[in-house]
Amino acid sequence: MSKMRGPTPAFSTLIFGLLCSASALAVEFAPALMTPEDIPWPQRSERVEGTGMRQGLQIVVVAGDAKAEGLYTMMFKLPANTKVPPHSHPDRRSCFVLSGTFYFAYGEVRDDSLLKALPAGSHYTEPGGMSHFAETRDEPAIAECTGIGPTGTTFVNFADDPRRQQ
Repeated sequence: MSKMRGPTPAFSTLIFGLLCSASALAVEFAPALMTPEDIPWPQRSERVEGTGMRQGLQIVVVAGDAKAEGLYTMMFKLPANTKVPPHSHPDRRSCFVLSGTFYFAYGEVRDDSLLKALPAGSHYTEPGGMSHFAETRDEPAIAECTGIGPTGTTFVNFADDPRRQQ
């Protein structure tokens, strides 16, 4: 008799997609067409909830409201040579790397040997409450994440949280 195992990644992705589709019904989206030049990148927003809050980070929510209950999509641009310490978000996310190479790993303790290079076109997930860390190296990276809000950020180490520093 075989032992029962947890869900496969494909099954988890299917369930996430179904949940996002159901949540999308509750979110009003205005029609939007944007070229890369049209994306309204702010000059700085490193302390935005739902991000790694690093110096130079730019983030823009392009659909929905990440602070509210429901489906949202955010994009973030992380400068070259930026390290993001271990942190988590309460919401679950499905993300794609749009440009550059993003190095990503799961864990509560930063271990650079776990970082996986994710070039443009790569996909990764951020399960709700699961700690992860990341970095960019010699080039900036842009990623897009879709999740079901509200979002937030909890750093594993108190000292890594810029909201706590004066």
